Amino acid sequence: MDLSVRHIVKRFNDRTVLEDISFDVGPRELVSIVGPSGVGKTTLLAIIARLESPDAGEVRFSSPPTQKHPVIIVFQDYVLFPSMTVRDNIGFGLRARHLDKRRITERVDRMLDYFQLTEKGRHYPSQLSAGQKQRVAIARAMIVNPAVLLLDEPFANLDRNLKMETARFIRKTQQAFGIPTISVTHDLEEAFAMSDRIGVLLEGRLKQFDTPRRVYFNSAFSDVAQFLGPVNTIPERFFPLMRVNGYTSGQVLSGPILARPENLAMTPDEDGPGSIVEKTFAGHYTAYTVDFEDTTYTVYSQDDRFRPGQRVALALKAY
Repeated sequence: MDLSVRHIVKRFNDRTVLEDISFDVGPRELVSIVGPSGVGKTTLLAIIARLESPDAGEVRFSSPPTQKHPVIIVFQDYVLFPSMTVRDNIGFGLRARHLDKRRITERVDRMLDYFQLTEKGRHYPSQLSAGQKQRVAIARAMIVNPAVLLLDEPFANLDRNLKMETARFIRKTQQAFGIPTISVTHDLEEAFAMSDRIGVLLEGRLKQFDTPRRVYFNSAFSDVAQFLGPVNTIPERFFPLMRVNGYTSGQVLSGPILARPENLAMTPDEDGPGSIVEKTFAGHYTAYTVDFEDTTYTVYSQDDRFRPGQRVALALKAY
């Protein structure tokens, strides 16, 4: 199963929420659509799930979803049945299909084991953590063998220290079940960690759709680059000073170009054009603010030995 989203347009009253949205999802692919709150990400999921109708465009499936293999959406609030145990929540879709009790028990047992919920089988949703509730919701979706899985803000209710762990678990689960998956989120780090491709949705338009690395390091537009994190602009007049031309496979670039803080290399140089004005420890890197000619740059470095006031040279690293 794969799917294609083609030229989707959605309006509410006089406001266009989605404008000409197109992208593809491969049969074993996990795609994340990222963007700020209120940009239309959940509306896009609802259209793919056929809970909303577009004003124009269509969603095409290589094999039409069926009642046996539906498109399943996992909402950010999980929508678990509060009066049902974990076991009954997970098995709900199978009971609705009138499978015999033995098969339901066997499949639910496998899901409880895979999702590390065996000890919680007789618990109710109110007795679970947010992370456990999410696993129950995904297990309930996966047990019916969906044609496509849709995740609405899967990290919204999780503590920060659980988000990356959950991203890895979602990726592992999606690969294990081989189900094409679309996630919408504004949690960028987790989206980068788990996705095959990422789409950036800004002001109702899909501004870029590519691999996480290319979207991050080769942003197609300045607003995409700025949404994804700090970015420096290097004008052509700085190319000789930063040794820009030929930095990737000998290709010659014309500017200005955008560079992430981690792609600027800094070296001590008593006669260098840069001067460090600020130094901030940020955990796994040190952030430096550097005055370079008439421009201020942000540089991330693993080298903590530089000091404010020190003269430096900057160069663009290959990526």
